[in-house]
Amino acid sequence: MYNGCLRSAFSKRWKRAKLIPILKPEKENSEDVLKYRPLNILNIVGKGLEKVLINIMNHRVYSTDFMNNLYGFTQQKSSTDAAIVVKGSVEESLKAG
Repeated sequence: MYNGCLRSAFSKRWKRAKLIPILKPEKENSEDVLKYRPLNILNIVGKGLEKVLINIMNHRVYSTDFMNNLYGFTQQKSSTDAAIVVKGSVEESLKAG
């Protein structure tokens, strides 16, 4: 279903954003464009289908050992986990001589 949606013209419509300028706090009396913060409103259906695609991709990538040693930008992993793996590897190497 998602692939069909991506191939159709609807996907371009889902990527269009409605831009709403929001005035920053305490900047009410200014005409300067830099005093505004942009707020992008995207189509909810497109956002939902993107979330489905991301979940499918994450499941396929992380259900294999392909990304087993990746720690950056990975859920439930941190630099502490990477340090523990390195420490274990060093300890094994020292024991082996």
